[in-house]
Amino acid sequence: MEADAFLARVRAGLAGVAAAPLPERRPPTPASGDGRLFDRFAEELEKAGGTARWVNRQDLSAEIYEIAAGAGATSAVVAEDVGEFRDRVDRALADAGCAAGPVTREAATSADLGVTGAVAGVCSTGSVLLRATPASPRVASLLPPAHVAILHEAALLPGFEELFDLLGEELRGANAAVLVTGPSRTSDIELTLVRGVHGPKSMTALVVREE
Repeated sequence: MEADAFLARVRAGLAGVAAAPLPERRPPTPASGDGRLFDRFAEELEKAGGTARWVNRQDLSAEIYEIAAGAGATSAVVAEDVGEFRDRVDRALADAGCAAGPVTREAATSADLGVTGAVAGVCSTGSVLLRATPASPRVASLLPPAHVAILHEAALLPGFEELFDLLGEELRGANAAVLVTGPSRTSDIELTLVRGVHGPKSMTALVVREE
């Protein structure tokens, strides 16, 4: 049967049938959060090979310093979407002897560390939502071998149902958006796990406690 004829029969059969109303909220699914936020986020991210740390605002510099020094990083790129935390990030990197600069493809290619913000954290999977803009391009989180994402405690969401509710407004004006769950990894047909093939070998999410 031709597609037009088939669709015509469907339309005729549905004529006069009222559509069911859409729910005001999406129903929870088995992947939804279980009521916990940071603990669930950290557990799920760890399963994917990443690390989540819950830090006070005044301790953020110390955490960044520890990560940079532990990685032996001597160069870093810092995306503009770290926003209000920029001064603390720059100070920590300088103290660690890590030269930080703006994000360009060339700089990100040779950088040891990439520091970005994050729009949200999905606790049911340990994922972070990254919003790419000209000032905060994807290469900051993709090309350096270590990635640090900074997000507010209030940005933690139980599951994807809550994430979908904010996508339209939060991603307005973005070039792209991507959900990142831990470091880059892949495995061949023999299931040999390899990290860092398509992106960073390590990923740390710093969740800043609200004062």
